[in-house]
Amino acid sequence: MKRLHRYIFGEILTYFLLCLFLLTFVLLLNRMFQLTDLVVGKGVPLGMVIRLLLTLMPVLLLAALPAAALIACILAFSRLSSDNESIAMTATGMSLYSQLVPAGLLGLIAAASSAALMTFGLPWSQQATETITSEIFQTRAAALEIREQVFNDAFDGIVLYVRRIDRDRKMRGILISDSREPENTQVIFAEEGYLVNDSVSRRLILHLTQGTLHKFDSDPAKKNAGAGGNASQALARKAPPAPPAQASAVPDLDNPYQILRFSSYDINMDLTQTLQETRAFRTGLRAQPIAELRRQLGELEPGSVKHNAVLVELHKKFATPLVCLILAFLGAPLGVQNRRSGRHGGFALSLAVLLMYYLLSTFSDGMGESGVLPPAVAVWGPNAILAGLALWAARRVVRRGAMDLFGLADRALERIRLPRWLQPGAAA
Repeated sequence: MKRLHRYIFGEILTYFLLCLFLLTFVLLLNRMFQLTDLVVGKGVPLGMVIRLLLTLMPVLLLAALPAAALIACILAFSRLSSDNESIAMTATGMSLYSQLVPAGLLGLIAAASSAALMTFGLPWSQQATETITSEIFQTRAAALEIREQVFNDAFDGIVLYVRRIDRDRKMRGILISDSREPENTQVIFAEEGYLVNDSVSRRLILHLTQGTLHKFDSDPAKKNAGAGGNASQALARKAPPAPPAQASAVPDLDNPYQILRFSSYDINMDLTQTLQETRAFRTGLRAQPIAELRRQLGELEPGSVKHNAVLVELHKKFATPLVCLILAFLGAPLGVQNRRSGRHGGFALSLAVLLMYYLLSTFSDGMGESGVLPPAVAVWGPNAILAGLALWAARRVVRRGAMDLFGLADRALERIRLPRWLQPGAAA
């Protein structure tokens, strides 16, 4: 690599590392509320949250790499152009195409990093998130403390009162208020009960014996048409044979207030509200290896929405790394053409290009999944548009030299004639 190439590459690399750090930090701020709520609101240990934060890094870096490559090249070549260093290099016989070599090298590094993250980083992130989620469930279930003669609200939507807890952790004199379904609140009284930790299904079950369930249904007619029959059958299975004097054990489905007697009753003391906080850190299809995506394609019906979604993700395994290289090549000529506006204008230009790309990519991905466009066209279309724009910009600079893009935009806006009633002084 020539000395001038090393100089340009060092300039681009400095901006690239700075942009990558700042963009990753900004993307991380979007998740900080969820991470903080896990520690403060859900009682998850800080160490687990930090580990969960580390599992986010492949996802965040994958999103930041293309943007960092584009912004770095635009800012670096904007500075070189505004300081006339690019012109001086051209005077020494170094063409613009030769000046693009460092930008291409950075694009290759970003593309290789993106491919590694797609192949290894995302599957690791998904697996690590699942492992930490299981540990969070085990930690919360083990650390859960139910105190005697205190209204315990450690469960989401459930308030639990226990008169006495034996040494074997069996609870006696239990009162439960269950408001997880606001339209179907219920109060439960039971003589005894104990917690069962089902780590396989990640459920915490409260097993109750000998009690009554008081339920108020705000829409009994709806229950009568739907779940009413199931409630009667469940009662018949669980409730012991009632003497004639206890006819109230059979619920009147037309009465919104019902009393059900049971000898055994299980309540799912669901901790999924905490576990759902970690679902935002999962990556779904994006984390599936290429072999797994191909296996799913063979099992799904061609043309279905799920088949198209898997096919879109399979193409993005290759299109996402390539876009880093394309954006790096696009940023260099755009930076040279943006010589007058400097770094601030270069940053604004970067945002405009990124906004255009992400909007186009999101729109085309949706069309590919719905079947409006073939998945291959939907994924590779935005890349082809960016590649064409990069080629046009490079040829434009080589043939005509630098151009003030913002000045061109101002002149274009001046040619647009506003209606007379919108022109200045029209009100007078």
